[in-house]
Amino acid sequence: MSMLQPAWGEMGPTDPVALPWAQIELPDAWPDALDLRRPRDLWRFLTKVLLRRLSRVRLPPDLPLNVALPEYLLLEFHNLPNGNYSKKVSRGYSTGFDLMMLGEMHRARRAMAQALNGCATVLDVGCGAGHSTQALLDAGVQEVWGLDASPYLLQHAARQYPAPRFVQGLAERSGFPAQRFDGVAACFLFHEMPPSFTEQALAEFRRVLKPGGLLSVLEPGPEQFFGRPWRMLRKYGWRGLYFRWLARFAHEPFLAAWHKRDVPAWLARHGFELIGDRDLFPARLITARKR
Repeated sequence: MSMLQPAWGEMGPTDPVALPWAQIELPDAWPDALDLRRPRDLWRFLTKVLLRRLSRVRLPPDLPLNVALPEYLLLEFHNLPNGNYSKKVSRGYSTGFDLMMLGEMHRARRAMAQALNGCATVLDVGCGAGHSTQALLDAGVQEVWGLDASPYLLQHAARQYPAPRFVQGLAERSGFPAQRFDGVAACFLFHEMPPSFTEQALAEFRRVLKPGGLLSVLEPGPEQFFGRPWRMLRKYGWRGLYFRWLARFAHEPFLAAWHKRDVPAWLARHGFELIGDRDLFPARLITARKR
């Protein structure tokens, strides 16, 4: 497939505008007003995180959005107060996630990036705080764009990783022109989407990929969701039990549907050929090529 790309400083006339997220003043959301030294505020925070008394995300009215957020993104994923839509909580999540995953995500992100070896232009969908985006640059990709729905996560990404361009948008409606990229990466994205939206997202990935373009998908592995405790303990020790507990504790309403998906058939339906499906416990790496 063709790997020709423009110079890094050039930008296509129909690419979305990458805002200067590091400098933008984002509005406070309700968790940003919490003072955890006050018992009432601490209780309000802990009822979300530990007791899973979850509700709908409340967006500040002046939050800068290129595209409106669909209902599924307004759930309090991972037991986070207001989900990914506040300064304090998104900052804590952007650093705490790797700690919760016991450092395993560093290895998994490197493998995801290496699967796109040879791609000159890559779109990192669901980039979050930019760790996967930077992994793609570290692997030698010349031009990387990060796409995420949360301006708060994009701000953390831009402040920590100044080299990539970051755009607010949706996996199912990226805003990029057709055949724009050599590769698409998606890190821990599809299991957080309702099945109908995963169909739309995969169709969008095919649209923005060049002929023969590569898709690299990193997702939670199914073993910790379906595995029996004693088998997990015997195979992985205490880490097996920990990841089994974590898969059930964190609020992931679409996780079971994702794990039940016939991935080869799903990819084939959308014009992709499966070229790899690797177990990277506690993650799973799926690679495919656009037919």
